[in-house]
Amino acid sequence: ENAPLVIVNCFEDEGETIYRQVQSQTDKDFSFAAIHGIDCYTELTPWKCSALHKKEPDFGDGAKAYLSELTEKILPEIQRRITAPSFSILAGYSLCGLFAVYAAFTSNAFKRIVCASGSLWYPGFLEFCKAYEPSEKIDRISFSLGDKEALSQNPVYATVKTNTLEIQSIFQESGVTATFTEFPGNHFFEADKRLAKGITSVL
Repeated sequence: ENAPLVIVNCFEDEGETIYRQVQSQTDKDFSFAAIHGIDCYTELTPWKCSALHKKEPDFGDGAKAYLSELTEKILPEIQRRITAPSFSILAGYSLCGLFAVYAAFTSNAFKRIVCASGSLWYPGFLEFCKAYEPSEKIDRISFSLGDKEALSQNPVYATVKTNTLEIQSIFQESGVTATFTEFPGNHFFEADKRLAKGITSVL
């Protein structure tokens, strides 16, 4: 009762693992909803972009539509099943982290955001953030990266730390408490633990 609601968009079935990680790191009460079955390459990205690897699909422009589905259908259904939350947190890793930041600029549904190893290298996204203001409802956001992520030989991926720090500054200039944590490892190292630490930090 009166606990924050944490919403995590998931790539596969990692929701239970993340939930247990957060439980182990805090004594605070919270509700937790993990959303599965998302087409991450089309539903989490705000505009179309060619794939950066031959074996991967191109990125789509479904973020706006999925955000509407999340806020107008999924979130109300979650809230019907639990006691009214004190506030809502949107958290995600990689492309899910990119989507969480996108939502911070385009929706008033969330108070806090967690962007763990977010794909903030996404072409045009930094410019998008510079052109708009974060939602006035956002009061705290957590960013994190692995210390090897910006060492990529791909020049697009290599912008991730610079872009993340610039976007952090945009939130800070808007009066939002915006933190940045650097963890050891590459993009795939201990992803669930990193995301859980970000969630714990904003509870």
